[in-house]
Amino acid sequence: MSGMRVARRFSASLLAVLLALGGSLPAIADIPRPDRDGERGGFAERVELGPIEPLPAITEPVSREGAGRPPRGVIVETEVTAMDPVQRETFLVTQTILDPARQLRGVEVHRPEGRGVDTQVLGVTQDTVEIDGRRVVRRHYRWAVQALRGGEVTLEFQRIDFDVVGRAQSEFAWVPVARRLAVEPLPAHLPEYLPVTPELELRDTQIGELVAGEPGEWRFVVVGEGLSEKALEQLLRAQLIAPTGLRIDEPSIRLAPDQARAESMGALADAWEVRFSILPAVTGGGDGAREARLPAVDLPYIDPTVDKPGTAIDYARSEAQTVRWQAEPAEQRLDAIRAALPWVLAGLAGLVLLGLIARAGFRWWSARRDWRRAQQELRSAAGPQALRERLSRVLAGLPQPMVSPVRSALLARGAPTEWLEARSTLEHLRFAGDGADEDTFRASRETLARSLPAGWFR
Repeated sequence: MSGMRVARRFSASLLAVLLALGGSLPAIADIPRPDRDGERGGFAERVELGPIEPLPAITEPVSREGAGRPPRGVIVETEVTAMDPVQRETFLVTQTILDPARQLRGVEVHRPEGRGVDTQVLGVTQDTVEIDGRRVVRRHYRWAVQALRGGEVTLEFQRIDFDVVGRAQSEFAWVPVARRLAVEPLPAHLPEYLPVTPELELRDTQIGELVAGEPGEWRFVVVGEGLSEKALEQLLRAQLIAPTGLRIDEPSIRLAPDQARAESMGALADAWEVRFSILPAVTGGGDGAREARLPAVDLPYIDPTVDKPGTAIDYARSEAQTVRWQAEPAEQRLDAIRAALPWVLAGLAGLVLLGLIARAGFRWWSARRDWRRAQQELRSAAGPQALRERLSRVLAGLPQPMVSPVRSALLARGAPTEWLEARSTLEHLRFAGDGADEDTFRASRETLARSLPAGWFR
C-alpha cells in the first residue's frame, strides 16, 4: 500500500514538473506545436466561442478597447488617423498586436469594413521591440481606407482569432471597438473618379526617339494618394486630343515598379506609370514638317486640407511640348544619298585630279630619269664617233623620235644654239680622225650633254 502511495506521489511530482516546464516554454521562445484540432479526426475538437457582442462605436482615434477574450497579456491597439475625413480622402488605419509573453503561434486578422467604406491592404510586419525593459513581439497591420459617402460612417474592425503555443485549439478571439467617422461630403456634381489628395504631381516625362510611320512612346509618372487605374484613364481620356501628324493610342497605366518616388509624399501615396503609344505620320505634321505639338496634361484633383474641399479644383500640369521625328527609313536613306551626293562627286573629282597629278608627276619623274640617263650616256663616250652614235640613239629613243634630224628640225623642236653648234663641231671632229683636238671634243661632248633639252623626254 505504501509503495502505491510513493508511486502516486512520484507521478504527481513528475506531472507538476512537466506542467511547469510546459508553462515556461512560451515565455522563452515562440515554439510551434502540432495543431491537433479535431476537424479531421484529431485528439481535440475546436472550441466554438460563439458570437461576440461588439462595443458601441467611439470617436477616439487610438484605442485598446474591444470585446471578447484575448490571450493573457496580449494587447490589441487600433488607430485611425482621420476621424473627420473628406469624402473619398484616403487615411491610414493601423492595428498593432503586442505579445509580451511571446505566446502567439498565429493571428488571423481581417481588414476593417463598413457601409460606404473601401479598404486596401498596405502591409503587414512583425518585429521585436523593447517596452519597459522587456522584449515584446509586435505585429503591425496597415490599411488605406476611404469613406465613399458623406455623413456619419461606421468603421468596423473584424474579429481577431489567436492561436496560442501549447494549445491544440483556439480559445481566444477579440473584436476591437469600431469608430464613428464624421465624413465631410463633397459637392454632388463632382465626378466620382476625381482623386482626393493633398498633392498630385506629374514627374519624369520622357519621349522616345520618333520615326515616321513607326510607333514611339510617351511616358510620365503620376504621384498622389487615392489614385486608381480607372480614375487616371478617365482623366486622361477626357482631355488628350491628338494633334495633326500624330496618332495617340489609349494609355497603358500600371503601378510603377519603383515606388521610391512616392515615398517623399507619404505612406499613402502611390506612383503610377502612364505610357502612350504615339505614331508619327509619314507625310509630316500640319504644315508638312515632321513635327507636332503634344498637348498639355492637366490632371484635376481635390485638396482635402483646404476649407470647403471641392469648391475649388487644383491641377497637376505638364506643359505642351513640340516633338520632332525623323523620316521613314526609305526616305532617310534617300535623304542620306542626296546629302552625300555632292561629297561623293567632290570625292570622285578629287580622285580624278589626284590621279592626273600622280600621272603627271610620274611622267615628269620618268622623263627626268631618262634625261639624266641620256646625259650620262653622252658623257661616257670616248671619241667623236662613239659620241655621234650615242647622240643618234638618244634622239631616236625620244617619246617623239628624231631620226637624222636636220638643223631646221632641231631648231623647231627648241634645240639651244650652243647645242646645235656643239653638234656641228662633233661632225667636223668625226672626219678629222686621229688629228681631232681632244680639248675641243671634250668641250663639245659636255655641251651636248649639259644643254640636251629635258623637254624632249616628256
